[in-house]
Amino acid sequence: MIWESYYWKEPLLKMADRIEKYSQKDGLTDRQGAQYERDIFIGYYTVRKLFESAGKVSDDTRAMKLCVHWFPKKAGAPIVDWYNRSEFWDIYDLEDRHREQRDALFVAHRVIHSFIMVGSSGGEGEPSGDFFTSDRDKEKRLYFVPASETLSLFRAVGRDYPNFVFWRDDVTGERKWSAPAEKDQPSDG
Repeated sequence: MIWESYYWKEPLLKMADRIEKYSQKDGLTDRQGAQYERDIFIGYYTVRKLFESAGKVSDDTRAMKLCVHWFPKKAGAPIVDWYNRSEFWDIYDLEDRHREQRDALFVAHRVIHSFIMVGSSGGEGEPSGDFFTSDRDKEKRLYFVPASETLSLFRAVGRDYPNFVFWRDDVTGERKWSAPAEKDQPSDG
């Protein structure tokens, strides 16, 4: 359980700054590439942990949607395994782009459990971001999340310090909680 979220949110904001800096470069050194990859994984893990901890982010932030792209697996492409996953352009149809809105938690889970995870600096009018697919999705599709979507999420979570309210359910006795946005907070008068 996360007791004090500041110690999770401040590093998340620093990760966002590094991701922004590195996503604007054409090439990264091995050290920078490793840092970028760690920041993506640990950043999405941080988002998931904060979302799953009571009252650490507002309901509005928890409800964020990210615009992701996905590409279907090519017909007749071999099974995706440890030996061919680095050649994802041969397995997935990168010309058949689809866009959809996905919950931030959906993206976080897929990145955390990724079987393929590759950063892309974009190029030719394409945004920089990350290609990924999980062990569950690898036989169906490859996702892409633009860096701008990741940055928006990390910064929204990193800056979100909501007021936390809780109560007991009258029927079940279960403790419930909510972190409404400030505009949703009850007034004192």
